[in-house]
Amino acid sequence: MARARYRLTRSVPVLRAREIAGGQQYQRLFRTWIHRWYEGAPEAALRAEIMAAAVVTAHNHVLRGWLRGLTEDPMPGFDRAMVEVTGLFARESGGDVGTTVVVLRTPNRIESVLPALRAALVAEE
Repeated sequence: MARARYRLTRSVPVLRAREIAGGQQYQRLFRTWIHRWYEGAPEAALRAEIMAAAVVTAHNHVLRGWLRGLTEDPMPGFDRAMVEVTGLFARESGGDVGTTVVVLRTPNRIESVLPALRAALVAEE
């Protein structure tokens, strides 16, 4: 269904404009959340703007590849894209920044997820 929607929005200018506006709304939501996360830090507004744009751009890059049929499994590409984004901001802060944890909702029970989380954290060391 997503691929059919993509083809339709690419061919109908009014729908494409609406899709772009939806993407801007998505970026605004990220920007607002990140700005609150930085609460009071110098350059919080600028950092929030840049980070939100990076996250949405990376996500959309992977999504377009999947929608165009360049991959059947976008998750490895998405994971790599988010590593790139977080790496940009980790390097910017200078040096060892500790462990980055991104929380996503899953239908799996915590007991089945923990081994993979532990393995991923150990691989980072």
